[in-house]
Amino acid sequence: MNAPVALLLTDLVDSALLSQEMGDVAMNAVWAAHDRMARDLLRQWRGREIDKTDGFLLLFADPADALGYVLAYHRALAAMQPPLKARAGLHVGQVTMRETPAADVALGAKPFEADGVSKPIAARVMSTALGGQTLLTPAAMAALSPAMGAAGTAFGSAGADIPRAVSHGHWHVKGLPEPLELFEVGEAGAPFTPPPDSAKVYRVLRRGDLWLPLRELRHSLPAERDAFVGRRSTLHELARRFDQGARLVSLLGIGGGGKTRLATRFGWGWMGEFPGGVWFCDLAPGRTLEGLVRAVAQGLQVPLGQEDPVLQLGNAIAGRGPCLVILDNFEHLARHAQATLGHWLDRAAEAVFLVTTREVLGMVGEETFALAPLATADATKLFKRRAAAAKRDFDPGADDLAAIHTLVGMLDGLPLAIELAAARVRALAPRALLARMSERFKLLASSGGRQDRQATLRATFDWSWGLLATAEKAALAQLSVFEGGFTLESAEAVIDLSHLPDPPWTLDVVNSLVDKSFIRTLGDERFDLLVSVQAYAAEHLCTEARYSGSGRLALAAAQARHGAWFAALGPQRATENACAELDNLVAACRRAAVAGDAERAAGTLDGAWAAINLHGPFKAGVDLAQAVCAMAGLSAGAAAHAQVVMGGALEALGQRVQAMRHYESALQHARAAADTACEAAATIRLGVLRARAGQVDAAREAHQRALLMARQLGDGALECAALNGLGIVDFDAGRLEQAQVHYEQALGLARRVSDSRWQGSLLGNLGNLHANLGHMDEARACFEESLQVVRKLGDRQREGNTLSNLGMLRYLQGELDDARAAFEQSLEVARALGHARLECVVLGNLGLVYAALGRPADALASCQAMLVVALAIGDARILGQCLGHLGLAQARLLDFGTARTSLAEGQAILQQINDPVSLGLLQCQRAEAEWLSGDICAAEQARISAVNLGTASGTGPRSELGIALARLASLLSGSSG
Repeated sequence: MNAPVALLLTDLVDSALLSQEMGDVAMNAVWAAHDRMARDLLRQWRGREIDKTDGFLLLFADPADALGYVLAYHRALAAMQPPLKARAGLHVGQVTMRETPAADVALGAKPFEADGVSKPIAARVMSTALGGQTLLTPAAMAALSPAMGAAGTAFGSAGADIPRAVSHGHWHVKGLPEPLELFEVGEAGAPFTPPPDSAKVYRVLRRGDLWLPLRELRHSLPAERDAFVGRRSTLHELARRFDQGARLVSLLGIGGGGKTRLATRFGWGWMGEFPGGVWFCDLAPGRTLEGLVRAVAQGLQVPLGQEDPVLQLGNAIAGRGPCLVILDNFEHLARHAQATLGHWLDRAAEAVFLVTTREVLGMVGEETFALAPLATADATKLFKRRAAAAKRDFDPGADDLAAIHTLVGMLDGLPLAIELAAARVRALAPRALLARMSERFKLLASSGGRQDRQATLRATFDWSWGLLATAEKAALAQLSVFEGGFTLESAEAVIDLSHLPDPPWTLDVVNSLVDKSFIRTLGDERFDLLVSVQAYAAEHLCTEARYSGSGRLALAAAQARHGAWFAALGPQRATENACAELDNLVAACRRAAVAGDAERAAGTLDGAWAAINLHGPFKAGVDLAQAVCAMAGLSAGAAAHAQVVMGGALEALGQRVQAMRHYESALQHARAAADTACEAAATIRLGVLRARAGQVDAAREAHQRALLMARQLGDGALECAALNGLGIVDFDAGRLEQAQVHYEQALGLARRVSDSRWQGSLLGNLGNLHANLGHMDEARACFEESLQVVRKLGDRQREGNTLSNLGMLRYLQGELDDARAAFEQSLEVARALGHARLECVVLGNLGLVYAALGRPADALASCQAMLVVALAIGDARILGQCLGHLGLAQARLLDFGTARTSLAEGQAILQQINDPVSLGLLQCQRAEAEWLSGDICAAEQARISAVNLGTASGTGPRSELGIALARLASLLSGSSG
């Protein structure tokens, strides 16, 4: 049942008491008469019974029928002997009907169940009503009649005793995110008494952006001085935890993260849940057990006497029944938690406690809730609000809005940092603030005369730093050398506490820093520091006497340990977990180059390039490789690896000639170092580039030589690369069956050795081959499996390739909008990576889609953009294909002279490199261009040439060439007819 229905719940009032007074026999007769009457009315008003206890759950298709039923039901109850009263709740919403299995119905189960959020809403509304009352939700009122929106509006037919509706105001309903306005509908003379509050439903009034309970509740919450921003889901999660029985929730977070403000807002927003009041206790001034109890006594507004203050406070809290006690800033008093808070939890069974702290208390029953930084949208909103408060005419333009978006990210979404930065707009525009972020601890200082410990970001961090043990200070400072996070394993390799007496276990120190909110957990056993914390810790690491062992020598030593760890990581581990260590590898490589440590620089370069090759940008690979290749003291082996990386980065950027020079240099160094694996890798890349230049025999010989080396080494990844290279050579030469053998052999090997990266790549190549053979179902399956593999790996380069291939498949199958979407995604990836060759391919494919969509001008623009990139990268095959696309686009705009020139140039290039499939497609483009010009004879000659090339290459009728030929035949047959 998907359409909204009216849900009516009824419940007889005091039925248990009446049963005791009358006895079971007499009460059974009353129940029988009640049920008969209720069900007879149900037929009259076209309702459906779903469930029954002391009342009914009923469904009505028409809300007016539901209202007619309940009014008649109340009248009939009043006429019974003895007279009865029921409360009723009416709501309109969606329910899902679930049929009960017949075997369960045979055992007495109900035939149907109604499910959905509408059911508990109706139940809560009904439970609020007094005897004889019918309460309605706004949805029910709106469904009955638009005119019923105003209190006291009459409805129904003319006559006496016309019922009317009255609003009883807004009510907080436990479990619902927003209050509901409740209406009562009754006979004209009904008293319309507002129902009383209950534990789960109580009346609220709007005050600003808060809904406060109407009943007077005691509290000691501080007033909110400005608008609260964001954290809506966080507040509801806190409420959910207490609703589910939590008695102690510790709100964890670094200083300046907004814990106090969130706890205060929770106290105001959920005050009505705690009849015993909400009590805010600021523990910051306390330093001892005595200071703690004095702060709590002040928050509870309890004068301390001569008895034990902990016991006295426990009794006071217990005497307040269901109450919320907020203990703010507990971290520096955590050693006293069990002796105080532990006793109060035991003594005051109805009280719940919300603690804000920078470290876990470690108590039985404690639920921890780590406060995340503000989401970017909320952080931006907070900055703009506070900036507007600081400068009344604050009106940021587009540049400043962009700067604010970047700025709040650099401030880690920390509310304190954002507020301090926003206050600076009185003197500095947001873009100027952004430029000064290197001086963040000077910038993020209050200029308003605040003297509290949160007046500056530095003071906030100093407070937390002062609570750390020496080992924790040393570990945190050394962790600042990481970029982009770290694992426990890498932290153990970098942190050195051996200079301390009786040094603790590194794992314990890291766990302690997590508990104290200095380290964030990212999941999958990975951690990081907020940028502001990292900057603060780095300052301590390199400054003398900040802790035992700090100073510039400590910085150099920590960076050296960091570099040694990542130099030993290797390319395979460097690409694990979606290249999570990319930033660390890049940082380690740069530091090693600056320090002149050639071997460490070369080692980190290998891992960094393995990750950059998947993630981009490729220009970063060139920059790193240039720095390493220029270093003095590189061994032959290190130089060989660095030259391979340099060649790979240049190749990815489309600089083929320069890449070949570096690969050849790598070969010489690898042979001098007897590094067969590096020699094979360089040989494979040279083979690929020679194939693209049309040097088919030289390319095949290079791959066969590399294949032999890989098998001698027993290196599965290198063997996959060599077989893949042989497949590419045969594919480009139109030898599709031989190419398929190589691809499938390599794919089988990749699966045996569990090399996911090569599996993704080879699936893509096989899909492309199947598409050229016209095996579209097989092609799609390969592409979709490839996409799944490469996305799991985080391989952006192959993701871009696969999206392009899927786009072409969809284009060939006439799915033009889907094809365009795939090409646009692929183009975005190519440009983000700096992958010039992929950009060329996608631009050409987009030109095809635009042409098919009847947008010839866009098709020409796309082909012209492709030509610019193709000329820059110097790839003959790409350039030949580009000229074919361009020539047809020009012909479609009736520029036949220019079109013939482009097509002739493209044909010459593709003939020179012997690419029959690409040449066949170009001949189809030439034929269509000639057909458009009216030269049918020339068109037919080009078509015949394309047919012959397709036959020679073995392409099928459903391949790109096969589809192009069929379309061309249709065009030409129409002309001859």
